[in-house]
Formats: sequence, structure tokens, C-alpha cells
Amino acid sequence: MKMWYEREGTDEDVVLSTKACLVRNVKGYNFPSKMDERDAKSLLAKVDSVIDKSVFSGGLATDIVNRGEAETLMKAQISGRDGSLLYGPDKKAIYYNEDYGLSVAVGNSEHLTIKAQAAGHDVGVYRLAEKIAVDLEKKLDIAYSEKYGFLTSSVKLTGTGLKFLYTVAIPAIAKTEGGIATLRQRVGQYEWMIYPFADQGELNESGVYIIASVSTLGVSESETIERGEMLIKDVIKAERACREQFATKKKTQMKDLYGRAYGLLRFAALMSRREALDAVCWLRLYRDYDDSSEFECKWKMLNTITQEVCWEQQRRGEINTQTSQKKRAERIRKILKGVD
Repeated sequence: MKMWYEREGTDEDVVLSTKACLVRNVKGYNFPSKMDERDAKSLLAKVDSVIDKSVFSGGLATDIVNRGEAETLMKAQISGRDGSLLYGPDKKAIYYNEDYGLSVAVGNSEHLTIKAQAAGHDVGVYRLAEKIAVDLEKKLDIAYSEKYGFLTSSVKLTGTGLKFLYTVAIPAIAKTEGGIATLRQRVGQYEWMIYPFADQGELNESGVYIIASVSTLGVSESETIERGEMLIKDVIKAERACREQFATKKKTQMKDLYGRAYGLLRFAALMSRREALDAVCWLRLYRDYDDSSEFECKWKMLNTITQEVCWEQQRRGEINTQTSQKKRAERIRKILKGVD
């Protein structure tokens, strides 16, 4: 079974993934940050008793860590960018379906975090998350106010409890002078936000950005999704237009950079995260304009490389060691050769 992000998706030349997160809290318990060990265990047992085991596997985070599944959960974008869901695992649980596209996390910042994610541009993830949420709401006494909506520890999530996110690869906009500033202004007009996947370190110039809804209080689920859909269509159009500008006005330079980037990814024996993502940026910029037929460079391949490099687990002491760079290069070569 392939991971959810290894599948082909709509508008996958720009949109890496679409995610819908719904948070819920159970009456009678403090929020996780204030919860004692006894209540944490009680909550874990209560949720475990109502989880649909025909759909979800997983369980206590301590068991998941002991089974060596932490790296898989990181790549599947379930445990958080920093692996926060696996910190203090004795008070947390994680459930996930076969391709890891659906998950329910217990005991992180909220009692329940329900996530549905899919490759490419796929607004249908909201309905998938909602279905799980409704099922759990029927089985658990969820904290809800007729005035405010779903009650959460974060004011930004009070209301619908919905966080909707698109992960986008926009190297052409990022490399265009004033491109990101203009896009940020446009995103703000929809009352959404955009931020780089990483503000610093090896990933800060990856060309990967997150576009996310801002608040839920007083805004319905349908309004949030409608705004997001209008916005992401603008982003896709703008990025494609910028790529065309690069490809037509700097054709010789772009063709050269494209070939060099492909050669690096396809044949290098060692590869840092920065080198990998920088090369992928150049491939994205010129991929649709390459008429040589010399390179096997499908969007799914580029997206899989991006997802795995951005979300790979960084073990202590392994950052940029020769061993980690060798493993990364081997994995990238396999992806480009179409080897699962």
C-alpha cells in the first residue's frame, strides 16, 4: 500500500497536498497541557473504546515508538513537523488508516485532532475528516457551546475547530522579485495566511509554503473552504504564469539548470537536504517546458522527493552526516528510477 502522498493528485505541479484538521475536546477533562496522568489515561481509554478499529490501527504513542514507527508517522505528516505528537508519549495516542491519509491524534494540544490529507488539490479531504468527527461526536460528550461553537484551548480554533491547509511548491513566485510579498498581500485579502515551510535552516529556501485558514469563530466551514478554493486557484495560476516567464525569457539558462539539477539528483552519491530541494526547485520551473524527452521526471516523483526530504526524521547526531546524506541520495535515485 502506497503512502497517501505517493499518489497522483490534481494540480500536483503546484499543490503538494491538501489537509483538513478538525479539533474536538471531551467534557469533564482539562486541556492536555493541564491534564494529570490519571485523567490522561482515562481519556486515552475512553477514546480507544470508540475508535473504529476496522478503519484505524495504531494506538498508544509509547507502543508506536517501541514498534519503530516514528519515522513512518513523520513522513506521513501525522506526528507533526517536529514530532511533537511523540513527545511525552505515555499521555498520547495516534490512530491511522492504511495509507496514513486519515488519522486521529489524542492528547496533543487538544483532546482530539482529526486529520484528513491527500496529494495535490483535493477539497474532498474536509468531508473525510468531518465524517470521522461526526462519528466521534456521537460516541463522546464533546465540549460545545451554542454561542461559540466547539470549545478549544486555542481561541483561533474555537468555533468550527477547522484548520484547512494547502502545501504548495511555488519556486517561480519565490524567485520573482517581490513575488512572495505580493502573494502574501493577496492571501490576506481572503483572510488566510501564508508562511514558508521553514523559516531557517536547510529548508528555508525550499520554495515550499503553507497556505492556511486563520480563524474559525464566526466563520462557517463552508465559508472557510470557499475562500480557500478561490485563493488556491489564484496561487496556481500565478505560479504557472511565473514559470512560463522564466522558461520563455531565460530558456537557455533554464535548460542548463534543469539538466544539471536532474543529473545531481539522479547520480549523486551524497545529498544534503538543501541540495535536494534546490535541485527540485529548478526541475519544477522547467519540467513542463522540456521538449528533449531525455529525462524521466514525473510530477509524482518530484513531489515524493519533496515530501520525504521536508518531512524526514532528523535523528540526533545524524544531521548532514555522510551516512544520512548517503541514505537520502539512495532514496532519491530510487524515486527517480520509479522504484518503490
